[in-house]
Amino acid sequence: MTTQPTPAQPTPAQPAPARTTPAQPTPAQANPYAAVSPAGWHLETVSNRYRWWDGSSWGVYHDQMPAGYVGPVARVAVVPSSATNGFAVAALVLGIWGFLVTWIPFFIGLVLGGLPDLLAVVFGILGIVRANASGGRGFVMALIGLILGGLAFLSLFVGAGTLW
Repeated sequence: MTTQPTPAQPTPAQPAPARTTPAQPTPAQANPYAAVSPAGWHLETVSNRYRWWDGSSWGVYHDQMPAGYVGPVARVAVVPSSATNGFAVAALVLGIWGFLVTWIPFFIGLVLGGLPDLLAVVFGILGIVRANASGGRGFVMALIGLILGGLAFLSLFVGAGTLW
């Protein structure tokens, strides 16, 4: 039966082999807290002090920071509100367009500005109704669109966009 030779023990004349540490830690050793703790200030239960964790290594304690340092603020996801008042936006855009082109003479203003003026008035009223139902969102846009569209539409009855 063959036996495996045992490694030779160093003798006093022979130096012990130098232990080398790996240059890069293995993935299991790299960050044992990565899946557990997100980056930020964490309370250390042993010392009852806050310590900064950047996601890969522990940093300084909060009380070691310079005076007046607030520390990083936790990031809060900002979700944009999708409850925009579409009627108010449409009233404003059509009101501005109609107000600008209704004054063009030779029936050009009548053709290009008449329908947008009328739609600005209708959408302005609907936008105000929706703004009142949603807590005022878009009220000013709807009101400005209603005023601009109404002024331009009323100016059609006194000859705007026709010959002058």
